[in-house]
Amino acid sequence: MRTIQLQVEDDNYNSFLTVIKSLKEGMIKNFLVKEDDAIDNDFEQTKIYFHKCLENIENGNTQLLSQEQYTNQMNDFKENLKSKYANN
Repeated sequence: MRTIQLQVEDDNYNSFLTVIKSLKEGMIKNFLVKEDDAIDNDFEQTKIYFHKCLENIENGNTQLLSQEQYTNQMNDFKENLKSKYANN
């Protein structure tokens, strides 16, 4: 499955919805309309989240792992889960 994000001008919006609604049932799994202010709000929330992440890394509250360290830790975690729940 793939996700497509489009921006449609207001004067073409109704025509676009007509085209989408005319597609064969089942072709589109999920359809969501976001207004520009919602998109701006999403961007601002994401920006705040990543800014806090960066602050936590810079002040030492969070450790930034290399790809190799992350992969090793995740592999160890998965193996521990397998061992812990192997008999269940």
